[in-house]
Amino acid sequence: MSNHQITDFETDAEFLQLIQPRVEKYIEDLEEDIFDHGCDEAICVWGNILIDGHLRYSICRKWDIHFNIRRLFFQSRDEAEAYICTEQLKRKDLTSEYKKYLIGRRFRADMNIASADFLKNHPEKQLNADGQISQKYVQKTEIATIIGKEYNFGFSTVTKYDVYARALDELRIKGPEITSRILNGSLRVSHENVIELSRLPIEDINGLKRLLNSGSIDRIGYSQLRHELRWQRLPTGKPDSRRRRRERESAEAGIKQMPVIDPDAELASLKFTIPSWSKTISRTMELTDFPSTSASARQEVRTQIINLTRKINRLLKQLEEDSDDR
Repeated sequence: MSNHQITDFETDAEFLQLIQPRVEKYIEDLEEDIFDHGCDEAICVWGNILIDGHLRYSICRKWDIHFNIRRLFFQSRDEAEAYICTEQLKRKDLTSEYKKYLIGRRFRADMNIASADFLKNHPEKQLNADGQISQKYVQKTEIATIIGKEYNFGFSTVTKYDVYARALDELRIKGPEITSRILNGSLRVSHENVIELSRLPIEDINGLKRLLNSGSIDRIGYSQLRHELRWQRLPTGKPDSRRRRRERESAEAGIKQMPVIDPDAELASLKFTIPSWSKTISRTMELTDFPSTSASARQEVRTQIINLTRKINRLLKQLEEDSDDR
């Protein structure tokens, strides 16, 4: 320990969103190690803002322990965000949701950096309606490809994660608790459903908060969420009149009687149906004398099989995407 004056640094709320919180056991072990052996790893700062080492800084302040400072120099917040994302993506304990989120945010930061550099050299160019530089000036695909190679993804996956990160940031404004649960993996919501949730009105978000706080769900599809929100008619938190209070109490009484929804029910049903399809197709192929069948009968079956194949491919894509998202 030391008797020197501890330097005061600030935390930045937006930068903290890029850092997955550590579990309690990790924090306890880190504090014990620093207390016993000191803080060997430097605290990274940009000006007076903490960039990396928030836990180490907090522990050193708590016990008045000396620490080293590494000063970083960035031209913009986007450069700082890109650095934080890159460093955080080295962690082995990231949830798959946080990894996708950080890749999306890293891509956005790199795009903003490229746009700023272009505008610096071409001030006469105008921003589009979204406040962005046209893609013909900033190579979106090239930037996504570079990031994708670092993490073994294709460029289209990187841009997909950009959309995912934007949806989570939008959802965070209306429901920060929901966003935190999605990112830490305690609430399982697929990529597409995160986007749909981000579009919900604040009234539905407030209802969803109450539903989550009740502990009745931890993994559910968007359609089921909408169904439960409509069914339960959850209150939005606004002052109730006597009539509205009675309606709320009636709705809450109904919640207690609501049956538990099994999210795997439809998949389980389909799983047991598919073998019968397979047997029927095999039997048809073995027993049918195809040259003797009519052209109209073959065409009707062919049309049905093509339609079925399309639906199967869509289902396979959904299953693969949901598996990747988790």
